[in-house]
Amino acid sequence: MPVCPFCGSDRVYPLLETLRCKRCKYIWKTGAENLGRSTTCGPDNTSQKTGKRSDPIKTRLEKKLDHYLKRSKGKFCLATMTWQAGDISQELFRRYVKQCVKDRTLEEEKDGNGRMWYFRP
Repeated sequence: MPVCPFCGSDRVYPLLETLRCKRCKYIWKTGAENLGRSTTCGPDNTSQKTGKRSDPIKTRLEKKLDHYLKRSKGKFCLATMTWQAGDISQELFRRYVKQCVKDRTLEEEKDGNGRMWYFRP
C-alpha cells in the first residue's frame, strides 16, 4: 500500500495514472522518478518537500503542539497565533488540538474577548 509523501497518510487511492491522498489532497504521479513532481498538487506547490517523512503525522503534530506551548510560555490561542505553511495544515492541527481537549491532555479556557486559550492541565 503506498503512503503519501506529503503527510505520511496511508489513505491513498489511484486515479488516472496518479496517486491521491484523502487526508491532505496531495496528488502525485505513479513511479519513483516522478515523486513530488506532479503538475497538480494539494497544499502548496512552491514549498513541497519530496520523499517520505521521517516521523508519522501524530509525532509531527505533537512536536508542533509542544513548539507552540513552549513559544507562548505554556498557553496559546489558535486565533492569535501566526501560522507558517509547512508539512501540517492549519485545519489538521486544529482537529488535533480539539482531540487533545477531548482526551484531556489539553485544557481550554475562554477569555473576556471570546478567544479560546489552550494549555496543559
